Amino acid sequence: MKEKGFGFCIGRIRRAYRREIEARASVMDLTAAQHQVLRRLWRGDRILASVLAKDILSDSATLTGLLDRLENKGLIRRERSSEDRRAIEIVLTPEGRALEEPGMKVIREINELALADFSEAERDKLLSDLESIAEKLEALRQ
Repeated sequence: MKEKGFGFCIGRIRRAYRREIEARASVMDLTAAQHQVLRRLWRGDRILASVLAKDILSDSATLTGLLDRLENKGLIRRERSSEDRRAIEIVLTPEGRALEEPGMKVIREINELALADFSEAERDKLLSDLESIAEKLEALRQ
């Protein structure tokens, strides 16, 4: 009998979503993890690496490798913070910014496929319910 618990379903969705991003982002020579970093930076770059790690739910060791690869591809650069010379800010290059439209198109297409059988009202309700669950779980450890 298949397990149908909440955590199991969320895990299946996460794995399938990541796999689909991986497949579609590969045409841009990006992994799903690199795409995730860029997606956060497209919302606003020139942020501290520590903030980026927190925002994408990553540890600093994993993030360092991702940033190294994105920097080697010419998509980001690291700059010393003007406010705190010890801190490093992550900045998109023009090449990294140019991937925003095709990168976000990947997300829109996957979301549309995943939610195709839902009405707009059902989508809104689902997303609201998921946000509520996330907030409840996050509040447990604050």
